[in-house]
Amino acid sequence: MATAGGNNSEQSTHKPFHLRRWLSAQQAVDHLNVLTEEQLTGDDLARLAEDQKLDLYWYRPGQQLKFIDKTGWSNIELSEPLRLSPQNRGDWRAIVGILRHQPALPATENDTPTLLDAEGNRLRITFGFHDRPEPFSGRWYPNYSELVVRRRDLDNLESQMLAEEDEQPLEAGLLLDVIWQLEQMAMENGQAHEHPHDLNWLTDELSDRTKLDPRLLGKVLNAAERQHATHY
Repeated sequence: MATAGGNNSEQSTHKPFHLRRWLSAQQAVDHLNVLTEEQLTGDDLARLAEDQKLDLYWYRPGQQLKFIDKTGWSNIELSEPLRLSPQNRGDWRAIVGILRHQPALPATENDTPTLLDAEGNRLRITFGFHDRPEPFSGRWYPNYSELVVRRRDLDNLESQMLAEEDEQPLEAGLLLDVIWQLEQMAMENGQAHEHPHDLNWLTDELSDRTKLDPRLLGKVLNAAERQHATHY
């Protein structure tokens, strides 16, 4: 039978949570802040989850779970984070909202989100008669502190984000505008000389430095002039 329990040796250690395989939602936000050098919030993490670029897990140690599709299987205890299924759009919107500090308050356990174990079994939280929460209690859904991400998933996402940023081509118009600005700097620098610089001088100078065809360089410089004239 599949279990929600994880590696007991990992649980027996006393390492801080973030040094293991998992990061809390807030630790994930802080981690991305360092990476991007921007002031990110749970809303930024929520957008990644909305686009299903990042899996979210529920970690509430000791919470009782029941299998949805396994009749006769005993309830088990949640002992490591389990992945929240994004298949039900209503559930997923509510979970993503929690990252924005908008608590979800379903009425009963049948409204709670679906969890998936490592074998793909579907589970749902359950309570005994004596500890059953009131309708619309926050205990039916995870709170912000109970949402976690897998550290490996976040590392992979970082690599993808950096690769996309590196591979994003610059617009031709932007490049031409930069070239035009460099042209103006060269011209202004030539004002102090006995022979002011012009495009012919700049083309020859660049050709000497780069060993590129002066006719090709001339076309680029002229295109930059036209770009600037068109947009300004």
